Amino acid sequence: MPTVAELLERMLDGVFNEPDPQRRAAVIAEVFSEDVVFVDDEQAVTGRDALAATVTGLLAQGPGFVFTPAGPFRGVGDLGMRPWSLGPPGAAPVLGGLDVAQVVDGRIARLWTVLDR
Repeated sequence: MPTVAELLERMLDGVFNEPDPQRRAAVIAEVFSEDVVFVDDEQAVTGRDALAATVTGLLAQGPGFVFTPAGPFRGVGDLGMRPWSLGPPGAAPVLGGLDVAQVVDGRIARLWTVLDR
């Protein structure tokens, strides 16, 4: 069973940095529970399809931008946190934040994204 750290890493690379919707959907099915809840400053969505649509919208806002880890993984039990930054490859980030994930039965069941201000 993957660790919380492994799931967050796979999520960043295979979901939030994956431009192909079919490949992204396959990783979402692998990493997230069927009834995953995703919460950020703008919305709360439930389910893999809603998460996929949310990610598609986020990627459309910054074509070519990439998410990169911006600090070490921290966690306890079934909770994990990882800071990230977003921006053009090789350039200064335009946004940063923190993902907090709760894992249930080897998949991310809840994901909160807190943006840096």
